[in-house]
Amino acid sequence: MTDVSDAQALQFPMVVIFGLIVFMLVRAGELRVWQVCVVGLFGFYLAQSSLAPSITALVGSLLGALFH
Repeated sequence: MTDVSDAQALQFPMVVIFGLIVFMLVRAGELRVWQVCVVGLFGFYLAQSSLAPSITALVGSLLGALFH
């Protein structure tokens, strides 16, 4: 069995949740497709930056505090 950290375990569900939110906002007409692309590119480049581990730790801490 592989050892998976809490941050990695939360990463996939968060992607699904944010994906559904974006999908619903686009369908409701609240977001344009080009806006989604810009935000997606921003997230892609942010994930590759040196801030990515800090952001992952912050989100993990907030979710841990929220659900524990």
